[in-house]
Amino acid sequence: MSTSQCTGWWHQIGLGRQPMEQLWLRIEGTSIEGAGVDIIAPFTFSGKFRPDGSIEMIKQYERMHGVLYVGRYDGEGTLFGTWDINGYRGEWLIRFDRPVAGSTEIEEVLPLAH
Repeated sequence: MSTSQCTGWWHQIGLGRQPMEQLWLRIEGTSIEGAGVDIIAPFTFSGKFRPDGSIEMIKQYERMHGVLYVGRYDGEGTLFGTWDINGYRGEWLIRFDRPVAGSTEIEEVLPLAH
């Protein structure tokens, strides 16, 4: 299991680029979980990544709506793609900053993008 503090943002027309703060992701097998807070509310992430480097996560806001995050891993510490709420979309990006609790395996655990 690898946990990493991360830097991330999402972009929405009218709101611009919004940071995700206190962001962390944990990788275990092919599962991704995490949490953070942004301009909307605190949230959790849960999802999967596949051997081809594709990512699919649900960002679930506390006591609110969920957002589908679909994208790719670049093989060098960055996840990026498109978020979607019932057809309304924007871009997002998450970069692994540093391992937490002595873990150094994030890049080795995630699949390489082809």
